[in-house]
This record gives sequence, structure tokens and C-alpha cells, in this order.
Amino acid sequence: GAGKDARNYLGKRGVRPETAKAFRLGFSPDLWDGLIAHLKSKDINLAVMEKAGLVLPKDGGGYYDRFRGRVMFTITNLKAEVIGFGARTLGSAEPKYLNSPETPVYVKGKNLFNLDLAKEALRETDRLVLVEGYMDCLIPYQEGLRNIAASCGTALTPEQAKLIKRFTPNVVVLYDGDKAGQMATLRSLDIFLEEEMNVRVAALPEKDD
Repeated sequence: GAGKDARNYLGKRGVRPETAKAFRLGFSPDLWDGLIAHLKSKDINLAVMEKAGLVLPKDGGGYYDRFRGRVMFTITNLKAEVIGFGARTLGSAEPKYLNSPETPVYVKGKNLFNLDLAKEALRETDRLVLVEGYMDCLIPYQEGLRNIAASCGTALTPEQAKLIKRFTPNVVVLYDGDKAGQMATLRSLDIFLEEEMNVRVAALPEKDD
């Protein structure tokens, strides 16, 4: 079926089926109205879909699906309720990653990807490993590093630091080794120190991510 390409992509990246299920990974078909048709059949109106950041208005009236032909990463809050999505293209569409816009339930700077699953492990380890992206988080989690969360490509905010501090004051920042990753690491250090948290940096070689 249409999800085969998504399954192949995840398989190539080393994601096991049970991990895909635990993280509620999905696929958005390469259609302009696939989600619209599905949600209409469930009596959800277009205004709600637009407010949720799932559809976009067309110039000449009507709407189209925001996410098309992408692997979908589900972003949840601490109660495991779905609040947004990150979506990676399977083709050459730009941008490579497309995220839900800010909505009444999803404020980017106030959430961390996987913190709802990581919080159990934080009780034992009392330390959070913070990474940048969805896959950077997913693969280590699958391999047993459960105390891990991601900032989803947005610069770390004081709200996110406070959120982590609710569970542990100890953080290891593990961002990409490239220039952008190094700059993001430095900025995050300032924020954690401002919150009087204990922060360490795990340095990756420049080419590694």
C-alpha cells in the first residue's frame, strides 16, 4: 500500500516495527485532500482542521493537506496526548522536515519530543540526554537509552529547560557535531546555567550526527 515507502525508509534507518508503533509513527499519502476526506468522514469541519495546523487555505478558496508524502512523527505532551507533528519528506520536497505550526495546543518552545516516554526513566537515571532531532532521539531510545528527549530542531527555550527541571536538574546535551550543532549547544548551555541546572556536553566528531 501507500505506506510501503515509509516503512522502507524507517527500515533503512534502523527503526524496528515495534518502535514505530510505540512512537506512533505514520505516513501522509501524497494527496492534496487525503486527510481532508478522512476527517470529513468523521464529521470534523475544515475550520478545526485549519486551527489544528493540518490544512492550508488555497488561493481560490477551499483547502489542501499540509502534510503530503511524508513520514509523520507524532509530538505528544506529558499526558501522551497528540499535539502536533513533524514530517519528513520521502521525496525531494523542501523543506526536508516540515513541522506543525503553533496552534492553541502546540507551542513549540514549551514541549519536548519524547519527554512523555522518557519521564519514567528519569526517575531512575536522574539525568536527561537532550538531542536535536526525531531520529536522533528514536534510535537511542530503541536501543535502550530511555532517558532521552529532542528539542525538534528549534532553539532551546527557558520553558523547555524548566520542563526538564521538573523531572531532573541534570542534562547531557548531545547535538550534531557540525557548526550549527555547536552553536545550538552553546546557546543551550546559557539557558541551563540560567536555570541553575547541571549541564554537560557530549561532543560528537564534526561529521557525525
